[in-house]
Amino acid sequence: MVFDTNEFIVKPGDADDSIYVVLEGCLAVYISPTEGKKSLVRRIGPSDCFFSPLSLLDIFMGKPSLLKTVSLKSTLKTRLAKYSLVNFYNAFIENPDQSAWIRTIQIIATRLRHIVLTTLHQHLGLGEELVNKHSTSSNKKPLKQRGLSLRNYGGGLKPKLQRMSTEFENSNEETKISVALTYFCEALNISEADGNILIKPYLRFLKLEENQTLYEEGNNDGASIGVVVSGLLKITQESVFPDVSSFGCDDKDSWCAYVNTRELVGGLQFLTDEPSFCTLRAACPSIVALIDKKDADVLIERKPSLVFPIAYSVLQRLSSFVRAIDFALGWVLLDSGEALYRKNDFSDSVFVALSGRLRSVSDKIVIEEFGRGDVLGIVEVLQQNPRSTTVLAVRYSQLAKIPEGLLNFVKMQFPQVGFRLVRLLGRYYSGRVSSSSALAIPDPMTQRNLHTIAIFPATFDVPLVAFTCELYHALSVTTKIIRLSSKFVVERLGVEAVMQRKADFRLMHWLNSQEDTYQLVIYECDYTATNWTRRCLSQADAIIVVACGDQKPPEKHFIDEHLKMNQDGIRSRKELVLLWRGKDAVPKGTYEWLKGSWFSAHHHIHAPDRMFSWESKVEKNENEILDFYEHHVFPFNIDVHSDFARLGRLLSSNAVGLVLGGGGARGAAHIGLIKALYEHGIPVDIVGGTSIGSMISGVLATNPNNMKNLEEKVSNWFLGMSSFWNLLLDITWAFSARLTGYNFNKLLKNVFGFKSIEDLWLLYFCVTTDISNSEMRVHRNGQLWRYVRASMTLAVYLPPICDDEDGHYLLDGGYVNNLPADVMRTMGARTVIAIDVSSADEKDFHNYGDYLNGFYAQFHSLFWQKDAMRILTAQEIQDRLSFVSSVRQLESIKKAPYCTYLRPPIDRFKTLDFPKFNIIQNAGYQYGCETLPELITKNNHLKTLINHGKFSVMRYSPNTFRKGSFTDLAAQISRIPSQHCRSLDDFSKYIEDEDNEDEEYFEHEEDDSDRGLSNEFILPDEDVILINATIDARITTNIET
Repeated sequence: MVFDTNEFIVKPGDADDSIYVVLEGCLAVYISPTEGKKSLVRRIGPSDCFFSPLSLLDIFMGKPSLLKTVSLKSTLKTRLAKYSLVNFYNAFIENPDQSAWIRTIQIIATRLRHIVLTTLHQHLGLGEELVNKHSTSSNKKPLKQRGLSLRNYGGGLKPKLQRMSTEFENSNEETKISVALTYFCEALNISEADGNILIKPYLRFLKLEENQTLYEEGNNDGASIGVVVSGLLKITQESVFPDVSSFGCDDKDSWCAYVNTRELVGGLQFLTDEPSFCTLRAACPSIVALIDKKDADVLIERKPSLVFPIAYSVLQRLSSFVRAIDFALGWVLLDSGEALYRKNDFSDSVFVALSGRLRSVSDKIVIEEFGRGDVLGIVEVLQQNPRSTTVLAVRYSQLAKIPEGLLNFVKMQFPQVGFRLVRLLGRYYSGRVSSSSALAIPDPMTQRNLHTIAIFPATFDVPLVAFTCELYHALSVTTKIIRLSSKFVVERLGVEAVMQRKADFRLMHWLNSQEDTYQLVIYECDYTATNWTRRCLSQADAIIVVACGDQKPPEKHFIDEHLKMNQDGIRSRKELVLLWRGKDAVPKGTYEWLKGSWFSAHHHIHAPDRMFSWESKVEKNENEILDFYEHHVFPFNIDVHSDFARLGRLLSSNAVGLVLGGGGARGAAHIGLIKALYEHGIPVDIVGGTSIGSMISGVLATNPNNMKNLEEKVSNWFLGMSSFWNLLLDITWAFSARLTGYNFNKLLKNVFGFKSIEDLWLLYFCVTTDISNSEMRVHRNGQLWRYVRASMTLAVYLPPICDDEDGHYLLDGGYVNNLPADVMRTMGARTVIAIDVSSADEKDFHNYGDYLNGFYAQFHSLFWQKDAMRILTAQEIQDRLSFVSSVRQLESIKKAPYCTYLRPPIDRFKTLDFPKFNIIQNAGYQYGCETLPELITKNNHLKTLINHGKFSVMRYSPNTFRKGSFTDLAAQISRIPSQHCRSLDDFSKYIEDEDNEDEEYFEHEEDDSDRGLSNEFILPDEDVILINATIDARITTNIET
């Protein structure tokens, strides 16, 4: 078919019974909310199509619909391929195995829940607009309008409904069953004879009192299919605007609608087996006839065509707005490494991440990562700017695509969407402001929006199950979490679903269901390269490789074999965890594990002896290990200062960072404040600093929980710095500096030895000034004493350190960033505690006019009172110039919302007051004891960590899982039949005949029904494209013909 420019292909009123595929040219999709007004919502280019999968349900039910508000127009001369949806129906009728279409219906239901309902409600703030306000049945009269309650009907309706419910309840059992059976047969489009055989054996009645809940939003318990036989049900939904007063029936709900008698409930929840999208409760005393989900699965197995009226009941409750929007919304599927868009591309769409993980990069620098529920590209679209970064899929990802025209149309139709977009923009810019002061430093430690973690053993000696349980114990303090192993999943889904790739559809959906339910999912890989290991790596937002630190790293190809099982395993974030046995263990040799690797971070963990209790056994019994932890570990609160607690906070973006600033001898106050932090139970997960702060934080990272060791080592260093002879013997000709630096280096070597930064227990960094490139340097690896020495190198006094890696000269980091809280933020710390011990700025100077006689100023300073004429010397002016950028940086740190700024009262002490170590330390300790209680009270994050026993979420057993499990209806009814008879006729022989009796109907006025549906699930690539593959094949055949 060929169309000229500006020629309409379809208009409102035309039949919605075809698929239009663009071969050449371009099409435009319009929505006409009112007559004579059109809004462009989407452009369709070559290889794309105009089609709504919901239209297929109309065709299957033999009730093709008409386009109400949608039109399609060519913007260029266009060549199309048109395919009639009736061919699908004919194929369905001609195919004796009607179960082949079950999965197609499930995919349509999934797309509806994910792409349409989730996007429009959660991200655009729509609710009532999604449901049909007018009844679709001829025997129903419109009753309910927004904002009205039962009282609005003169007080006559509610008593009438209550009376009918009472009459039905008082009727005999045969009458109840007869009425319910009739209603079910009408809803499922089957004869009463078939209903007697199929439905009657599984019927049960549920009596609901007023406001009693049938289905609860976000809950999958009690999933079933039901029909209202008496009374009235009310659908409500929580608002996405928590601070906006509601306009519906309940104060907490943004809207409400009603379900009348004869209407089906639970359809979408049954098809997708997901938590309910809305809350359904009784508006008055009501009775509902139910078929439990497991029984409904049996019905579908015996009569697959029942799935079509169930799906159609969902379709009937969608508003015409949703039906129109479905033509414009897109479903984007990306494999690992594929680009969603690239830098400088035209910004024509907003994307919502439904599953997977994506990474935003610019000039090979990682800017941000996105996970489930994040919105991408909204800023460029609203500002009409080209894409500022390239976004790549880290692992297999699915996204909803909202074209710019559709976004503008929805904003114009529903003003509340504008408020929702403002909130999204505010969230975006608040994140940008909090990190605006940070320099362009990659932040490999950031674990934003992390939903899944794969635990992968580097060798067979790793106590994998015990490690996972320890990590589970730590994470469950603040996170709703579940642990999944191959053994556990096999017990739920069977061996075939886990170990065979052909069963990935069922396995992947079940796993994604767990991700929907839990905040964090821990995938425990196998020791070998099984299908379960492959699936764990492909599902993971981050991969944790666990190894025993006292062993040499295995051959590189051993890990490559596992991580390169699929492309997802290469691109996901990978971190190394080294386990160290024994209390006196000291990490060493970490560099050998890290060199030439893909690890973006590493962690050292003290492994409790209990983790190795089963190492002597050839076969580890997983249940035995789990039972031990459930009885001896999980009932008790974890020590917040333990290594596993620290690892849990780092992985869940709850880390606490401690930043120590430079200030010479005033840095002794750091020791006192650190002691106060530990006494008040505040954990420290990441440390770093500048100048004296880099030295003290390095000592702390060497032995984190030993305050005696910290005080002893630092006091000895202060003692050495107080020695006159050390200073005298270090003096040299001031070619580059006044001191050689030999004795200064010796003092640092006495403190640190030749330890590497990689071998520190805590994550550590220090800041230096690179005078070769005139930039700030952040050091996270290398020899510890050398970079601490560089960070403490004051110009003129000590010669610069020459970096072994690139030969650059490094000086004191205080010249560029004396309190690097912004650097700490880029490392993933949620709360940053920054301690400032710099000298106070003196601002009261003598005004000497427009010129200055140096002889007079010097004479005056020697013989007269200095306070009367305070003038800066040349050296003081030079020092102040050196610290100008650092002072400006400090002011921004003080205002940062993520930073807790502390400054002890030490202004009376000078930079070289090293002999006053004890006095300065006590000043810091007293200040900490006075300040920290108030700090903890105001900081909810710290309060939660310290009082985890009071504030923690309910602990879940690592064997706990969602009660609902996905039912692959297509696979179920395609298997070898059970022992029941093949046909309804044969089956009827085993059913006793019942007397035909006149049925009593309780007829009354009925409302317009608006339905809430169910929650989401994600499908694998090969199943998601099932419809498109079928369409493509049919179109190809049609074109060839």
